[in-house]
Amino acid sequence: MVNAKRQDDQDSGSLLETAGNHLARIMLVSVLALVGYGGSLLYKQIDKPLTNVMIGGDFTYLQPAELSQLLAGEVNGGFLSVDLAGLRQVLREHPWVRDVSIGREWPSMLKVEVTEEVPIARWGKKGFLNRLGEELVIENNSHLSALPVLRADTGSSREMMENYQLMAELLVPTGLKIAELQRDSLGVWYLDTAPGVRMVIGRDQISEKIRRFNLVWAAGLNKYVKNIAAVDLRYPNGMAVAWRETALALQQNSNRQDSERVTQNDTQNDTQNDTQNDTQNDNTAPVQA
Repeated sequence: MVNAKRQDDQDSGSLLETAGNHLARIMLVSVLALVGYGGSLLYKQIDKPLTNVMIGGDFTYLQPAELSQLLAGEVNGGFLSVDLAGLRQVLREHPWVRDVSIGREWPSMLKVEVTEEVPIARWGKKGFLNRLGEELVIENNSHLSALPVLRADTGSSREMMENYQLMAELLVPTGLKIAELQRDSLGVWYLDTAPGVRMVIGRDQISEKIRRFNLVWAAGLNKYVKNIAAVDLRYPNGMAVAWRETALALQQNSNRQDSERVTQNDTQNDTQNDTQNDTQNDNTAPVQA
């Protein structure tokens, strides 16, 4: 009898424990449901439709109205649900946009800060390129005439810009600035510097050749920059320098003047010697009464 009663007590305890567990689960689910429902209501309350998009930045070529038109059909969702990464990507695809930052401002505004792209070089006769080699359209461009010119019979504008940036960086130790960079139909690179020195680089080993030029330049070639017409770097272990005709003419003229000066001095010395000898002869000549 005692054992039967003990068994009944154990069964009752198990039933109570099971019922308690079920009740706890029900309460937990209810609480979670209430929290989820409340969160959903709160999200909907906060995720109000966007009523204003503010675009800022220092613009020279871009127009805020143009950027607003780009965003007009892309702003979907509310304050929280709007796709900021997607909007940022849309603006970055514009060639005049260098960087974009977008943030939310309560209760219903987007703040867009745009960094405008900068023209790095002229592209042929009329075009312009940004740092990525993307073509830019600039109607009033008279103030950009000092930009370096890139020309290519073969290769893309992006490839030209990459090589321009590489060569410009390599030439930094020399102080020479690139005025024009050209690649002909055979793939040969020609580089004109601001002082008027042309560099014929060839088709390959660009970095190695320019570094070799830098060594020769620092060793003393820089002293003759005004007399150099061109430098040919297409040699495997050296380079050739072509001098300006005016420099050669000036040198030849200088040599001729030095030669004439020497001849004139010799003539004057001979005349002085002859005069001195004649005077001495007159002094020693006998005087007749």
